[in-house]
Amino acid sequence: MTKDNDDFQEVELTLGDKKFEQMLMVLNHGISKKNASEYNFNGNDMQEVGENVWAVPAYLADHYSLFFLYTQIDTKDWVVAFAEGKMGKEQFELGLPMTTGKGLNVLAEKDMDRAQMVTGFVNDISKAGEGEWRMIDEGNTEDKKD
Repeated sequence: MTKDNDDFQEVELTLGDKKFEQMLMVLNHGISKKNASEYNFNGNDMQEVGENVWAVPAYLADHYSLFFLYTQIDTKDWVVAFAEGKMGKEQFELGLPMTTGKGLNVLAEKDMDRAQMVTGFVNDISKAGEGEWRMIDEGNTEDKKD
């Protein structure tokens, strides 16, 4: 579902579509120590990695990793984003946040089965009434806080 001038319209997008990269899962609540465990994924625990930033692995492999990033953006909305992980000089580092759709598309290029599994997890957030998919303007994809 996308948001267009406060009216909702159905848009059929699928994993791998270029336009899917504009999709953002917007939560209807924040993440805190009280509810973080509800977003644990695949046996991995959600961890607070900064002020209003929580992360949990979505995909871990020898040469690539992708993390769910639950964060508050400039609009004060909480969103589900993704960030690639890499080993820095002394510690593990998360890359720049990307929209939910972009992160899922990047993962689909690496491992389609895992991307479908992760997409199902994000869709379950929407089905549970805890968030909704929104299409954002292409120029608006850099709103997320680091």
